[in-house]
Amino acid sequence: MNIAGNSAKKKVLSLARNTLMVIYAFSTLVPFLWILLSSFKNNNEIYITPFALPETFLLSNYVTAWKTAHIGLYLLNSAFISTMAVVIVVIIGSMASYILARVMPNQFLYSYFTLGIMVPTTTILIPTFILMRSLSLYDSQFGLIILYAVSNLSLTIFILVGFMKSIPKEIEEAAELDGCSLPRTFFQIIFPLCKPGISTVATLAFLNCWNEYLFAYVFISSSPLKTITQGIYALKGTYNTNYGLLTAGLVMEIIPVVIAYIFFQEQVVAGMTAGAVKG
Repeated sequence: MNIAGNSAKKKVLSLARNTLMVIYAFSTLVPFLWILLSSFKNNNEIYITPFALPETFLLSNYVTAWKTAHIGLYLLNSAFISTMAVVIVVIIGSMASYILARVMPNQFLYSYFTLGIMVPTTTILIPTFILMRSLSLYDSQFGLIILYAVSNLSLTIFILVGFMKSIPKEIEEAAELDGCSLPRTFFQIIFPLCKPGISTVATLAFLNCWNEYLFAYVFISSSPLKTITQGIYALKGTYNTNYGLLTAGLVMEIIPVVIAYIFFQEQVVAGMTAGAVKG
């Protein structure tokens, strides 16, 4: 009886868990589905039948959004800024994580760096603005790259320290016996072993940089330097918004990050799991 009761309990719990997962997945996908459908409609259709299929698929929304909001230029700007910020944060973050995890473990420094995850961006906006102006980094892509790299450094260290702790120490000891210096041990042995963790932080940092709007809005004013989030916001009217154009722009913004995540989703899950176990 106990075995049958336990089996029935497990089935109920499994059914409840799967039901919750389906509900969560549905609630997550519905907004994306609405954006995709709306991008092929005009405003009247969006208001009258928001969740129905378009009567006629209007590709003109994409053409107009591309030309009006300079989507092509802003996509390139965002891709360049996000990629450069990710390269910087991966190199600096991985080296800092290696020191904190293996060379000179220091709980105080680790806590200091990871506390940055909990600091809201809005609380540092004014002092950051003053600092950027004093360093002549205002209205420059280089300044925005630095801001994005710094803002993602805490999460990078938080994940990679936990991941690097899972690497056996015997590997480093063998490298030391073979005469490897500390930099060579890191770049030729530890760094390649951290590919899942690196993929995780790189993907998360890229998504954060790509979707960021506040820093870009405050620190970039020249039109040729603006990012895709600024371009999408420009499609929003002051008194009246053409939601067909707006959603078409959003679809073009979403596609690159969805493709990136599809390619790196396994590494992201593996890296987060390792970091959660050892962190």
